[in-house]
Amino acid sequence: MHDPGSSEHNNRIPKPLGEAFLSLLERDQRRMLRICTRLESIADGLPGSGKLRRTAREIAFLDRAFDRHMFIHEKFLFPLVRSLCDSRESVEPMLCQLEAEHATDQGLILEITAAYAGAIGSTPRAVGVPLCTLGYLLRAFFENFRRHAAWEKMLLHPVVKDQFISETPKHQHDAVLRYSIGAGRSGRWFPAVVG
Repeated sequence: MHDPGSSEHNNRIPKPLGEAFLSLLERDQRRMLRICTRLESIADGLPGSGKLRRTAREIAFLDRAFDRHMFIHEKFLFPLVRSLCDSRESVEPMLCQLEAEHATDQGLILEITAAYAGAIGSTPRAVGVPLCTLGYLLRAFFENFRRHAAWEKMLLHPVVKDQFISETPKHQHDAVLRYSIGAGRSGRWFPAVVG
C-alpha cells in the first residue's frame, strides 16, 4: 500500500509549468482525435448507426469537448504564444489561421447537431434530413479536424515547446505570470485575452 507520507511521495517533483501545459495540450488533442475516430465509425455505419443512442451521446460530447478545446487554445494558448514570442508578426498569421479553423469546426458542429436532430425527427423545422447528410457533415468535421490537428502539431506545438523548453522553470513561471497580468515579454502592457 502506498503511504502518502513516505519520502518517495514527498520527493516527487511536479512538472515545470510549461511542460504541464504542453501535456494538457497533447491530452486535449488526443481526446479530440479519439472523438474523430468514433465519429468516423458512426459515419461508416450509417444509416443504421444514426438511430443509436450512442450517436446522440457522441454528438453531445463532441460539442462539449470542442468547446473545451477552443477555450484552452483561444483563451490561454494563443494569448500566451503572443506574449512569449519576441516577433509577433511571425506567429500572428499562424494563430489567425487556427482561429479560422476553429470557427469552421464550430460551424460544422452546429450543422451536425441540426442535421442529427432533423434526421431523427426531434426538430420539426429540420424533420426529414437524410442520414446521408449527417454522414457528409461528420466526415467533413473529422477530416477537417485531423488536418487542423496535424497542422497545429507540426507548426504551433514546436513554437510553444521551443519557448517553454528553452527557458528555466522560473522563467516559465514568470512568463505565465506576465501573461496573466497582461504584460508581454518586454514588460509592455497589452490585453491578456484578445476577443
